[in-house]
Amino acid sequence: MKKVNNILIIIISLLSICVFIKDINIGQNDRLLADLSIILILLIPKVLRGIFKIRITPVIELIYIIFMFLVDFLGSVIYLYNYVWWYDLFAHFISGVLTSVLALIILKWLKMYNNKNKLFNIIFILSFVMMVASLWELCEFLIDNTMGSNMQHNIDTGVFDTMEDMLICLLASIITSIEFLTEKGKGIINKIVSLS
Repeated sequence: MKKVNNILIIIISLLSICVFIKDINIGQNDRLLADLSIILILLIPKVLRGIFKIRITPVIELIYIIFMFLVDFLGSVIYLYNYVWWYDLFAHFISGVLTSVLALIILKWLKMYNNKNKLFNIIFILSFVMMVASLWELCEFLIDNTMGSNMQHNIDTGVFDTMEDMLICLLASIITSIEFLTEKGKGIINKIVSLS
């Protein structure tokens, strides 16, 4: 799994460098930082593991890489947020699914994961996902108000975009919770959690 993660990081980094070179050639200098930031962002789990000795399993790193590829590379570097009207909703849905799985992994780390007490696990999943979604929207709000950007589209939609993002995350966590609740034995979610 570590080898797969490293290969994915190299491929995404090379793609990012290609987009960086393209943007230099066409004079789109405002995109250059976003083009290269993905390389540093992909290395965060390795830095946390190496310097701060935080236990990040290859499965969690893979989930993080997939998420960053979809949200940061495809969304921000390739700019799908501006070209595909539903891409922001898709990114928040994937965020809700992956954060739900991360919630179960955290329960396992804390030795509170109990496959027989699924109700507690589901309450934790829903609470954790909504906390992360709220923190994400808070960060967007702070960036908008300190840097003069419009990530939350509050100029054109008011709070609609923020509420839509949070509702999509909640919907994804509910669907993931239903899958977790109905799994028999070693379903996909239990397999992922057991690998961490």
